[in-house]
Amino acid sequence: MALLTVAVVLVAVLGLLNLVLLLGVVRRLREHTELLNDQQSQPPAVMLEAGSAPGDFVSTTVDGQVRTRADLPPMTLVAFLTPSCEHCAEQVPLLIDRARTMPGGAEHVWVVVVGKGGETEAYAAQFAGLATVFVEPGSGALPLAFGIKGYPAFGLLDEHGLVVSSAFGIARLDLPVAP
Repeated sequence: MALLTVAVVLVAVLGLLNLVLLLGVVRRLREHTELLNDQQSQPPAVMLEAGSAPGDFVSTTVDGQVRTRADLPPMTLVAFLTPSCEHCAEQVPLLIDRARTMPGGAEHVWVVVVGKGGETEAYAAQFAGLATVFVEPGSGALPLAFGIKGYPAFGLLDEHGLVVSSAFGIARLDLPVAP
C-alpha cells in the first residue's frame, strides 16, 4: 500500500511540474508572437531611413550628363529598378504614370536601372523623356549612396535632399501632386 501511495504522489508531482513548464512555454510563445507582430507591422527598409541624406556620388545619365548629390532638385522621386526583377516590372506602369504627373517633370524623377548588359539599356529606354535616367551596376555610385537593400526601391527626397519616405512599392509613398 505504501508503494501505491508513493507512486500516486510521484505522478502528482510530475503532473504539477509539467503544468509549470507548460505555462512557461505558453508565456514565451506569447512574447515571441508579439515580437513577430511588431516586426511584420513595420515595412522592410529598402534604402536610407527617413531623415537621412544620401551619400556623395557622381554618376552619368544615359544622356551623358554628369550628376552629383548637389544636382538633386527639391522634392525628387528616386526609383531603383532592375530588369531581372518581376516585382520591378509590375511597378513600371505605376512609375510611368507617376512620372507624368510629378511636379517639376523629368528633372524631379530619377530612375536608376541597375544591371549590366543590353537589357538594361532597353529597360531604361521606357523612361526616356519622363525621368532623369541612369544605368548602373549594383555596386554603382547611386545604389551605394542611397543604401539600396532590395529592388524595386522607391524614395522621396525633400527640399533639403533628405529622404522623406521609402518603400518597395511606389503606391506606398506619400507623393506630391502636380497642380
